[in-house]
Amino acid sequence: MRYRLSTEIVEFEIKQEPLGMWDIYVEGMPTLSFTTPEEAAISVFSKSAGYADWDNSDSNHTAPKNLSGWEKYND
Repeated sequence: MRYRLSTEIVEFEIKQEPLGMWDIYVEGMPTLSFTTPEEAAISVFSKSAGYADWDNSDSNHTAPKNLSGWEKYND
């Protein structure tokens, strides 16, 4: 299972790694790992996703506070 969110700056993906953690991906590269996909979504919302262009941007963003606004895909 994975989740995808397109923003005005970049497209994020949250995917589960083989050991069970959930990683945030930007442009095909993992940034940070979390124990749940919900924690990963919260880090994107709070601009602490491990992607400098997003985390340091001064603009308002459209990322939702939780997974409700992310597209869910079954692999």
